[in-house]
Amino acid sequence: MNGGVRARFSALRGAACALALLCVLGSVACERPGQADAKSGQIDVTSPGGPSWPGFGEEPEPKLTDADVEQIAVKLPHERVPAVSATNPAKGPANARVTVQVFSDFECPFCVRAAPTLADVEERFSGRIRVVWRNYPLPMHARARPAARAALSAFAQGGSPAFWKFHDWLFSPQADLSDAGLQKAAAKLSLDPLKLDQAVHSTQLDAAIDADVAAGDAAGVEGTPATFINDYYLMGARFESEYALVIERALREAH
Repeated sequence: MNGGVRARFSALRGAACALALLCVLGSVACERPGQADAKSGQIDVTSPGGPSWPGFGEEPEPKLTDADVEQIAVKLPHERVPAVSATNPAKGPANARVTVQVFSDFECPFCVRAAPTLADVEERFSGRIRVVWRNYPLPMHARARPAARAALSAFAQGGSPAFWKFHDWLFSPQADLSDAGLQKAAAKLSLDPLKLDQAVHSTQLDAAIDADVAAGDAAGVEGTPATFINDYYLMGARFESEYALVIERALREAH
């Protein structure tokens, strides 16, 4: 999966709408329409005419110490952290001391950027973290909600293993978020294309999607991708070293 996602990211990076990291400890994210001003380290996508992406370079990974955690993440009161249930696709030990919740949008370019990084983080902390997916389709991404419905249809058909296979395809170079593309992917991944197509064109799975959005809103999610590492909130696509630093802190605190 990692190589495919990286290939898609490389292609996006070379396109006119390239991604950018605005500062070493900053982040990039698609923000929700209606927000006031873009915060430091983020890009305003609410201005008339849409976003204008700077070019993306190969910024070096920042050298970090535990003292940088507070610059990378905000620690929330535990009661504000979204609750996880069995209705959320997940992978990793159910009793893991650290839960990584990813609020994401399948059409968001910053989420495409974050996907291979999060896959590397998952491999790095294999057996010690649980990764939970939360749908957060942004209104300006016309195919984000249909893709989320398709992914949840995969989850309904084959549980978390089927969901994650479909998730990986949605972030791969072969991804085609059109109706026809989603059906072809279902057939390729041994899912029922008719059931998936029916889910894409109905509102039967919208309650689950809207519940994720509401949970994110209540916790203060500002856009995608947004990540909760136990009680720590990180906004935007981050370096692997940044995710890892916060996970290491969370692991120590969870003893």
